[in-house]
Amino acid sequence: MERCYDLIEISASETIRNVFADIEKYGFSKQKPFIIGAVEERMRQYADENNIELGSSDVYMSSRSLSHSEREHKVNIGKAVEKEEIIAFPMTRHKMEMSYDGEAFIFTNGNAKFVIHPNYEIKIDRKKTKRVVFITATQLG
Repeated sequence: MERCYDLIEISASETIRNVFADIEKYGFSKQKPFIIGAVEERMRQYADENNIELGSSDVYMSSRSLSHSEREHKVNIGKAVEKEEIIAFPMTRHKMEMSYDGEAFIFTNGNAKFVIHPNYEIKIDRKKTKRVVFITATQLG
């Protein structure tokens, strides 16, 4: 059965698209960190079983992490993930393989890896707080 996408995931994909447009046009984006969806049950279960603290029940993304995924060095060495693949990530992550490398959760689709830190400190409304946060994406191979 095909999975129905959550409105938050669809909205997050549009926000990611807008952040990339800002970065392309201005070199940066003023978009505040945003939720891309809930922490998946498999991540929550793995965290519980392995005493890993999750900073939130939702996964966050920031314009900073998106610009990190597309920085010039990654593009030059062929490690940048296609923007459309990152834009789709809020919806496609549920079908990806998930592992934990001792520091972060790694989602892979055979083509790219997406790094999610379980307890990363970010600023939300000018206050530092710990959340589950998308860190970067890297092309495999």
